[in-house]
Amino acid sequence: MVATVPLDRASVRRILAAQPFDVRHASIREMNRLVNAIEAELGLPFIRMEFGIPGLPTPPIAVEAEIEALRRDLGHVYAPFDGVPELKAEAARFVKLFLDLDVPAACCVPTVGAMEGCFAALALAKRMHTARDTVLLLQPGFPVNQQQARFLGLRTAAIDFYDHRGEKLLRAVEARLAQGDVCAILWSSPNNPSWIALTEQELLGLGRLCDAHEVLAIEDLAYFGMDVRQDYLTPGRPPYQPTVLRYTSNGICIISSSKMFSYAGQRVALSVLHPALADRNLPDLTERLGTSHVRHAFVHGIHYPLVASVPQSTQHGLLALLRAANAGDQTLFEPAREYARRAKTMKAIFLRHGFRLVYDNDLGAPLADGFYFTLGYPGFDDGADLIVELLHYGISAITLETAGSCRREGLRACVSLVGEELFGTLEERVRAFHADH
Repeated sequence: MVATVPLDRASVRRILAAQPFDVRHASIREMNRLVNAIEAELGLPFIRMEFGIPGLPTPPIAVEAEIEALRRDLGHVYAPFDGVPELKAEAARFVKLFLDLDVPAACCVPTVGAMEGCFAALALAKRMHTARDTVLLLQPGFPVNQQQARFLGLRTAAIDFYDHRGEKLLRAVEARLAQGDVCAILWSSPNNPSWIALTEQELLGLGRLCDAHEVLAIEDLAYFGMDVRQDYLTPGRPPYQPTVLRYTSNGICIISSSKMFSYAGQRVALSVLHPALADRNLPDLTERLGTSHVRHAFVHGIHYPLVASVPQSTQHGLLALLRAANAGDQTLFEPAREYARRAKTMKAIFLRHGFRLVYDNDLGAPLADGFYFTLGYPGFDDGADLIVELLHYGISAITLETAGSCRREGLRACVSLVGEELFGTLEERVRAFHADH
């Protein structure tokens, strides 16, 4: 017998009670495990919005480049831990053509995904000024960054985009930096999950504040090229991807290949150090990282003992993707626009049936459609209550509280695993939820 919605409440309650975590603070993987358990026992495939993983095929040129690298017998050789030279050179070209920044190849370091890049940047920040122990998170954000900070022994402070944009954001950041304990500011733009994008003026202000207070700016561009309101994807021609590195000499920009190139499984990203930062000497680095030179500390002191290197074949796959992008191959970016199309349809379904967007505008302008959006529903002041109720209707997400948001009533929804073939099912379930509430 095929299960229907709403699911049996006693069964869902029992499965929930068996989990060793609270859904209020459940990580993405924990929520995924919970949904798997409900699916397995009750037999209803879920609309999966908890997992922020790409759902599109990898471009063939990356696959072929990896195969060719293995055929050349590179698989038995350790990759240079600071990156294959050809990849570093192509990465520097990419940064020039798409971000309008001149950086030497030495400042472009391939990491095992943006997650490792963020971890390495936070570890560097902790050692740059040993008297400082706090990272300022512009929230909401990627929940794992909070785990990384906790693991590294960093305290966290937060400023939420819900109430702080433009000059109000900059005033709040300046007031927090004035306390003197902040070593780094970390954010993503477009933002996970609100999908707001910081403006050039906001980035200019943040850059100036980081220079004035000797704070490391860590900019996570995991969703590079996915802000569809402007075209940043014609190489060598403005407008360029906004980045704080144009406005500070104390910055690291992290560019993921996971969403932009649908290359998530191979775990490769680029950490781009500002040249002035890379060549600084900071005595506080020496005790733990063995050198005062920032770039050497980042590569040899942190990245190398963490992972040694990104695998050979993976680096050659990314090399092929960057080379094609730098040559103007727009077909590489077209697949990722599918996420915007999905978001537009999915948001419309929820809004038709009584839901609202929690983060509902970008400095007064409508939000762009992209990888994530945020949801609330009248009468549910607690996101944990809302997600538990949606589980009975075969819909999953995570709470905004898990993402560090000050908005306790909302949920983060990811569009990546909800293809067009599921839109009808989503509409039926959301309609049923609305009818019952």
